[in-house]
Amino acid sequence: MNASRAAVIVVGINLVAVWAAAAAGGRTGQPAATVTAPRVTPESVVSEAQASLVNAAQRLEAHARAPRPGRASARDPFQFGSRAETAARPAGDARLADLPADESLPAAGAAEPAAAGGSVEPGVVLEGMAESQDGDTVVRTAILQVEHELVLATLGTRIGGRYEVVALTSDAVELENLVDHSRRTCRLK
Repeated sequence: MNASRAAVIVVGINLVAVWAAAAAGGRTGQPAATVTAPRVTPESVVSEAQASLVNAAQRLEAHARAPRPGRASARDPFQFGSRAETAARPAGDARLADLPADESLPAAGAAEPAAAGGSVEPGVVLEGMAESQDGDTVVRTAILQVEHELVLATLGTRIGGRYEVVALTSDAVELENLVDHSRRTCRLK
């Protein structure tokens, strides 16, 4: 190593040392100022949280009272097939259920006539069938539409004071008329 190379190394080391001292603050002889965090008391935290909660509750109440854009719904969500829903439907949206009884076609779940040749009671339609397990036995429940109301019927259920469910299969329900004891079968189509 020659003298010029040694001089460059010494100067470089001194420059790095000066840079490190400047980066560290270089406050030699001055005492470091201590920074203290503000004291937080439980009372101040609780009062701040209460104020925030009251503010949020006021905003929520104001939002709940604000009028909503759009029309108010005339439909009652707790009434199946309400009349108001039918009246609010556009005239061009006629459905089978909206037609008068003499003009309507047989519904998909329409009942078959009674075996004795009696007339079909218009108002009982088998809409579906549900099955559940109760131990080893299968419990079937018929989903019937009786005069615009849904009825969940199992064996022995009386429907409209006129019929009793006497048999259930996976796609049919057999009803017995309580007055004349005739039977009729409603099938899924």
